[in-house]
Amino acid sequence: MINDLIGIAEKAARLIVDRATNVQVISHTDADGISSAAIICTALFRCHIPFQASFVNCLEKSILRKISSTDADTVILCDMGSGQPEIVKQIEKLVVILDHHKPVGEHKCMHVNPHDVGLDGSFELSASGVAYFVARLMGPNTDLSGLAILGALGDKQSMSGANQFIVDEAISCGAVEVNCGLMLEDGDLHTVLANTIEPYFEFTGDEAKLDEFLSKLSLSGDISSLDSDSVRKLASALVLTLLKRGCIEAVDAVVGEKYHLKNEIICDANKFVSIVNTCGKIEQSGIGLSLCLRDKTELEYATRLDMENRRSLINTFKIAEQNMCEKKYIRYVKLSNISGTGIVAGITTRYLFPDKPFIAVNSTSDMVKVSGRGTRKLVSQGLDLATVIKSAAEAVGGTGGGHNIASGASIPNGREEEFITIVDQLTGKQLGSVL
Repeated sequence: MINDLIGIAEKAARLIVDRATNVQVISHTDADGISSAAIICTALFRCHIPFQASFVNCLEKSILRKISSTDADTVILCDMGSGQPEIVKQIEKLVVILDHHKPVGEHKCMHVNPHDVGLDGSFELSASGVAYFVARLMGPNTDLSGLAILGALGDKQSMSGANQFIVDEAISCGAVEVNCGLMLEDGDLHTVLANTIEPYFEFTGDEAKLDEFLSKLSLSGDISSLDSDSVRKLASALVLTLLKRGCIEAVDAVVGEKYHLKNEIICDANKFVSIVNTCGKIEQSGIGLSLCLRDKTELEYATRLDMENRRSLINTFKIAEQNMCEKKYIRYVKLSNISGTGIVAGITTRYLFPDKPFIAVNSTSDMVKVSGRGTRKLVSQGLDLATVIKSAAEAVGGTGGGHNIASGASIPNGREEEFITIVDQLTGKQLGSVL
């Protein structure tokens, strides 16, 4: 399967190098999308092919005007396009799709997608991984493998299948070091735990609870200064707090493989993911791209934005917990004018209420944005949120799609209750025998 993917990636790489003279890269605004764009932009730069990059939340018809107004003869779509053939076919330029979402319909353009070769794009390869498979065949670009790992981590993927291929290559070329340890960022223990949202603990954002937790363990200081016994004690206590809330992936959330990105300006992969995601969420994707292009100019500013965004998200989580609603097969929350609905939905599903799919509904002035999240266990039991969200959104006059474990939609204002009802009904058809 990986060899088949490499074969298709080689055709895409050859097409870009041989025919593209001016490229417009269009990508998604999350860490996977931004790192995908960075990989391709770097590969284009090294091939002396002019390019420009732009970022959008989703591929819509309005993007067609932007595409037609540029001098680019080639359009590369990263982390999007596989599910929008009706829009892609209207682009009157050479089009290359580098995506990992489940393909819909027929694509007549160059289309690189793991699903087409039997790989699961939800778990085994992200868009940045697809971009990397192409970039490594455009020239000597294996040093970009760390960015592919960044995107996979951003999409909560496992390092198996094609992702493991990238990790192995990254290690062999010296781009990445992998160590087993606490899945926490480096820094002062109290500060890190107070502001961590991955994993999300009951004491996150609650100084009193955190002080009590650390006092019982008699732990303080910098995480890197903790001895092995202290690390084990801390890890056991953190796992226990998650297990008490039913987090079935608690151990993996606390202890696992940590990736040190040796070529990037932010070496801690988890921290890099958080910062780049923040840039995308607050409409500063360009800053995220510059960081992935190894430009330190905005690093301090981006780091500060990330911390501010975390604190805002923690407040949103608290509000979501207090306003949780439940139907027979799903949980959901209705919010207004927030950023990061996907993060809220993901955190809630993984660490607060993992037993049912979770839907975050965010009303804005012009539309309602929806993010749905499940767990790997629910997917193994039959959940396919991509189908559920897409069908429910279209039923109320909106659009949607994504992966079986994570999906999103935009629907008209005033149709929220109808949408939620349909989602619950469709989820029941998939999971009715187990929930």
